[in-house]
Amino acid sequence: MKFRKIIKFNFILLFMYLIINVMSCSTFNASLDSLFVAPKVENILVKGTWNLDSFYYMYNKNTGITPKIPSDSYLFISDYYLRINDLLFEYDTFKVKTFMLSDYMRVKFKIDDFSFLNLEDKSVNIFTIQDEDKNMYEFIKYDDDTILFYYDDDIMYSFKKVSNKIDTEIEGFVKDNLKNNVITYDGEYMNNVGFLISFRSERKVTDHSIPKSVYRSIWVYQNNDGTYAHKVFDDIIVPKDGKILNISVESSDKNDLYEKIAIDDLLSDDVFILDGDNNTNEEFINQFIDITYVNENYIGINYDQNIEYLGNINIDKCAMLSIDDPVIERRLKFSDIFQKSVKIFYNSYYKFINLLKKVNLDAYDTEPREDSFKLERYGGDWFLKGRVNTKLPSSTLKPLDFDIELLPNKKLISENNVSANLGQIKLRNPEARDAFMSPDRDLVVILTSTTMGVYKIIGDKISNNAILELSIDSGDNVILGEWYTGDKAVEVELLLEKLE
Repeated sequence: MKFRKIIKFNFILLFMYLIINVMSCSTFNASLDSLFVAPKVENILVKGTWNLDSFYYMYNKNTGITPKIPSDSYLFISDYYLRINDLLFEYDTFKVKTFMLSDYMRVKFKIDDFSFLNLEDKSVNIFTIQDEDKNMYEFIKYDDDTILFYYDDDIMYSFKKVSNKIDTEIEGFVKDNLKNNVITYDGEYMNNVGFLISFRSERKVTDHSIPKSVYRSIWVYQNNDGTYAHKVFDDIIVPKDGKILNISVESSDKNDLYEKIAIDDLLSDDVFILDGDNNTNEEFINQFIDITYVNENYIGINYDQNIEYLGNINIDKCAMLSIDDPVIERRLKFSDIFQKSVKIFYNSYYKFINLLKKVNLDAYDTEPREDSFKLERYGGDWFLKGRVNTKLPSSTLKPLDFDIELLPNKKLISENNVSANLGQIKLRNPEARDAFMSPDRDLVVILTSTTMGVYKIIGDKISNNAILELSIDSGDNVILGEWYTGDKAVEVELLLEKLE
């Protein structure tokens, strides 16, 4: 009898055990605790320095939110604290559990498809800490080189390992300067800053039978609260005296082969055009213009006049024009801009000619011309060049350019211009072909043949991830690159907002 009771009792225990296991296998409505299993010791999160590699919006409705953790932030993990910029989590102990990534995403976020994370489903570890206010935070160790962190902005951040130990130099800089959503210097908010860049494409056939250059401008604005915005405009946009000037190259109504510069104020009800005096012979004259440089004072151009159009446009003369009177016939001389340094122009010219003694220059106009000079951009900065043209138009001979051994003055190049060390940038990004450094040296714009990227600079290091990345064409030439800071940046941003 006693034996039967034991059997009956064991049967009941077995039945209850089976019921519990069947219920625990149902994960669709399970809690996270029922999914966690004890991890292996070697799988827990490791100490070290981690760098923000990317972030992902968890829900489509939040894609317009500015991430609270800026691009290229750092994560530091020690035995007793965890830091992300100015977020500091101190703890005595932490919990580590193991779960399938798919289970965690489904139960925690109600997300079945997490392919946007570009991660395979696998067993991962979760690292849980609690701050002084009893708030719980979770850091997911996907593998030895990847940590995921979900913050309260509905964004999943992915960090990559930099080192197995805390880099004290980087951490020291981060503690002093890098804040979540705000980079500060000397304890103050970062400066408002804007960057305006304009491009000219190579001539191509668009809606005209004659190849035309296409111009466009991009404005990037960083507010002092750490938010970013950008705007893209057709043609060239230049802020000047409280106006927004739109600069374009237009064909004459009388003659498609006569191009001239047109300027109008986009904020004025009374549109005005600064195209100089109408040339009474423009219907009989061919004239082609490419803008090569522009700022609020001057317009640099390549041009040619009175040439026969045979399907190709080769413009090899250069000139600098006043933005208030952009007419080729009234092009500026070098001495109009550099009154006290004109001697340097002539010295540079004769030095160049003397180097070409063994070259046959009979086909060239070897008289020095003060009205034949330009600004050219290379190596991350602007430089002055003079030009020696052929006496007659030639399809085989090219003009000869020479260096003018003088730096551009503030009328040509803003005092906010900072030379970018393109050689150093190429070590980081071999595809970089140009770069523009902000006056505070906290931002850099890097151009490749296909992209324009805006990056933060942390200490002396360029961030891995772009704040903004836009597509550009390989044939796009930079004709304007201007930084605006403080109140001037705010003024330009407000003016441009009126155009929207």
